[in-house]
Amino acid sequence: MATMQDSSPDRRARRGRTRTVVALLGCAALLGCSPALNWREAHPKGVDLMLNFPCRPEQLTQQVVLGGHPASMRMTGCVAAGMTFALASADVGSAQRVPQALATLRASALANVHGRASALRPSAVPHATAGLADAVEMDVAGSTAPGGKPVHEHVVLFAQGSHVYQATALAVGDDYRDDAAATFAASIRLSAR
Repeated sequence: MATMQDSSPDRRARRGRTRTVVALLGCAALLGCSPALNWREAHPKGVDLMLNFPCRPEQLTQQVVLGGHPASMRMTGCVAAGMTFALASADVGSAQRVPQALATLRASALANVHGRASALRPSAVPHATAGLADAVEMDVAGSTAPGGKPVHEHVVLFAQGSHVYQATALAVGDDYRDDAAATFAASIRLSAR
């Protein structure tokens, strides 16, 4: 017995909607397709570095203490798709102060979210100072969000000369995307010195 194929306008419209939904889901799975993550190259003021943000970053400066010494920290960042993307940088005055400053940044990254490093490896930013113990790339699992939701953070700590840097991608709960954090971290480009 042969079956009749339904070629009614309603059936064709349903097939068209289904194809559109499948195409949109496939596109959303690819980071570059996501309208919420509109990646663009940025050159934050006051630093010799380029990186990509998925939104238009804003910049502010505040006074901090790094490794026991005051420093002016520039922070460049934005929020997109529920994630915060930020770069913090400071000139600590001399290369001798860099190890203590990086140790302070590393400890603060963990303490700020009451977290622990779930993955840790040496950072691999080209042209960064090599061999610094706290120049690391780490995934952090934390617990400071309201409502008991987990906090996820990806942090890259590195230095060049007397400048220290911290690149962070952070989100609460299911808003965290490994692919977006990896794209942000991989985009860091220091100038050669």
